[in-house]
Amino acid sequence: MAGQFRSYVWDPLLILSQIVLMQTVYYGSLGLWLALVDGLVRSSPSLDQMFDAEILGFSTPPGRLSTMSFVLNALTWS
Repeated sequence: MAGQFRSYVWDPLLILSQIVLMQTVYYGSLGLWLALVDGLVRSSPSLDQMFDAEILGFSTPPGRLSTMSFVLNALTWS
């Protein structure tokens, strides 16, 4: 009986692998959106756009682009 769903068994390996997969998909697609938006406006891509909270603001053009990428990523996976 392979392939049956086991709702009564707690499987920590399955839960952890699902968490890792969801984080990988989220940050991978966010990186693609950032690369696409940066390519459209010809700015240099940086990891700070993803992980630095100071960049995420509407006061600077890179902040607007990063925020737009976050919104597009959220709309993609909703």
